Amino acid sequence: MTHQHEIAKIYTDEESKSTVAQHQLPIPMGWKILIQPNQIKQQTKGGIILPSKAQENEAYLTAHGQVCAVGELAYRDRNTGERWKLSATPKVGDRITYGKYAGQKLVINGVRFLLLNDDEITSILPDGVEVTAYL
Repeated sequence: MTHQHEIAKIYTDEESKSTVAQHQLPIPMGWKILIQPNQIKQQTKGGIILPSKAQENEAYLTAHGQVCAVGELAYRDRNTGERWKLSATPKVGDRITYGKYAGQKLVINGVRFLLLNDDEITSILPDGVEVTAYL
């Protein structure tokens, strides 16, 4: 008899090197969605430390991240509970974009997260797409 074990997702903060496991994350209530924002590169692949202005530009222009948890009422009508008639809605693991100032900032065991309303997510990014700042 074989047992299948689900591999627990671990979220890491690149700057602090802190980690948090999926089971340690808060459960979003209602129409809230928990995301881990994209982490800004501190240096290039070649090891060059990026100036703070470049890091600020990257943070400002790349409001995107990965969905970690979805509340049970997300993408449902607030009064009836019926699903919104959308062709796609974000699910855990999807990379998404959101408004620059959206959400509630949380730090769980040293790892940064945002708690967004479902209508604050602006798009789902296709696999393989890289979002970068433009100047």
